[in-house]
Order: sequence, then structure tokens, then C-alpha cells
Amino acid sequence: MDKYVIVTGSNGYLGYYVCRKLLLEGYSVIGLKYHHFASRLIDNEHIRYFQYDLSKSYEQNPELLQYTGSKNIIAVINLAALLGSSIYANNYAVNAEGLKNIMEFARLIKVNRVIQISSVVVLKKIMGPYGITKLKGQEFLTSSELEYTVFIPAMILGPESLGLNRVLKNVFRLPFVVPIIGSGKQTQHPVFVEDFAEMIVKSMETIRTFRKTYEIAGDTVLSFKDFVRLILKIKKRKKVLISIPVFIAGWLGRFFQIAQKVPLFTSEHVKGVLQDSKLDTRDIKADLKFNPTPLEIALEYSLREIGNNWNYYLKTRTEETFKLQVDSHEKNDF
Repeated sequence: MDKYVIVTGSNGYLGYYVCRKLLLEGYSVIGLKYHHFASRLIDNEHIRYFQYDLSKSYEQNPELLQYTGSKNIIAVINLAALLGSSIYANNYAVNAEGLKNIMEFARLIKVNRVIQISSVVVLKKIMGPYGITKLKGQEFLTSSELEYTVFIPAMILGPESLGLNRVLKNVFRLPFVVPIIGSGKQTQHPVFVEDFAEMIVKSMETIRTFRKTYEIAGDTVLSFKDFVRLILKIKKRKKVLISIPVFIAGWLGRFFQIAQKVPLFTSEHVKGVLQDSKLDTRDIKADLKFNPTPLEIALEYSLREIGNNWNYYLKTRTEETFKLQVDSHEKNDF
């Protein structure tokens, strides 16, 4: 394994899947981790973790600089982002300025390949601090000389998905009804986390993806109401869907941001669900032969893994470490 890849946010939700895929594909990984409420690490001789704060200069981490100096590093994958904060300055420090710091670090170690994970919110008309700063960071990268690839994902569907587990908590918190913000007609366009991780890794050394921005989502676009109905169908439950006024949901979102470390939802989530999510996947299908897992299969797998434990995935938990043998052939069970 003489090719190294730096992954920021390596201990987060998507980070775990990307690092795992890199290791299975024969790469070595330098994982930059951060304080995450649900940190997940991989126990493998070909991955080395460093604590790293994107909002600070790389010069404050001399151990990392020393370690990277002798390695054949081919790419930096930036998965890190600040979630759940309504304070613009905090969002900017990580989502925009943090990406600039990563770009400077890449230049210092003479790595020209940077992959950035953006967000579907950058495509929406109404954006809060998170969306605005994610877009600003994306613009810093796409206006640079670096060989970038930017991915704009829809909801990332998987057992550890905060978005999915928030929906599940809402769907099953009351015995006979499911509260829906507004009309529930706005569309969702989920992408399976395993598919997304595969495309990120596949793009890394695929030249035709250089200096391009891709929207990535599954093949199914459905309304939020229909998404809830599909969950109820898979779980074999029947409930009545009722609408709640948008202003009440917005107030609750602001309250949860203040009162909860991992908010059930935020005011920015409310803005998001009131806008359609329909992404154009033609480019990624052409350049990377993207063939997404059907929504019902991905959702059935995720719900089976979650069981009735959605509260577990929404709470702060002890850091977990999973052993991975890269010399064994693994098959995903979904």
C-alpha cells in the first residue's frame, strides 16, 4: 500500500465508509479526526489517525507534517463540516475557512488532487449559515488551480444517518399519527451511503472527473409524505399523516438548537424540507458509471440495521473502533 490518501472528518458518518472503502481498495489512509458525537474508527495497520481542527492552520500540527513528509500522498478528501450550529462565524470557520486551510496544506505537501463533499443545500434558494458557508468553501476550491472534484449529495441514506433517524423518531414518537411539516409534498432524493463512498473513491484517480462538480442521488425522487409512507410500509405499520404549521416547526427547530447537543432538527432543516431536492445525476452516471442501489433496498437495509434504536443514533455515544481485515473478500449484506 504505497498510495496514501488524507481524509478529513475520517471518524464521522460518511468518513467511516470512505476510509473503509479506501482500505479495501488497497490504499493507505491518513485520517484527520475531530470531536464527533458518534466517532467511529477503524483498527487496521494501514490507517493512522491524527486529531485535527480545520479552523486552525496546519502549522499547529507538526506531528502530522512530519508524518506526511515521507509519504506518497495522491489526494485529500474533505468530508469535514460543522453541523447543527446557527452561528454564521462558526460555520464559516469550518465550512469555508477550514477548506481554505486544507487547500493550503495540500499545496504545502505538493498534493494537487482535492475532493470536496458539499451539500444539497447549496442548490436551494433559501440557505441558512450552513448552506451559505458550504457554498463559499466550494467556490474557494472551484476557483483555485487545484485538480478538484466536488460532490453535491442528497440525503445520505444509511443506518447512522442523522436525517433518517430524525425522521424515524418523528414517525414513531406518537402512537397513531405522524406530524408532517407543511404539506409534505416537497421532494426527497436519497443516496445510499455505500454507493456514495464508492463513487468518491472511484473518482480519486479518474482523470475525467477532475475539475468537475457532480450531483449524486439515487434513482428515486419522492415526496416527503411518500418517503414516510414507504418507511411505514417496510415497518408494516399504519398511521395517519397530519400537517403542522411551518412557523411552529421553525420555532421548535430554534429551540432544539439551543437545548440539545444533537438537535432533533434545526431551523435550517425546516428550511430544507420545505424545498424540493431533485438532483441531476446524468454526469456522474456518464463519467463514473454510477448505478445506485434501489431506494427500497437501501431503506430496508438501513431500517433493519437500526431496528427500534433510532434514539441511539441521535445521542452522543462512546467512540467505537471496528477491526478490518483488508486481505479478506467482504460482501455487503443488503
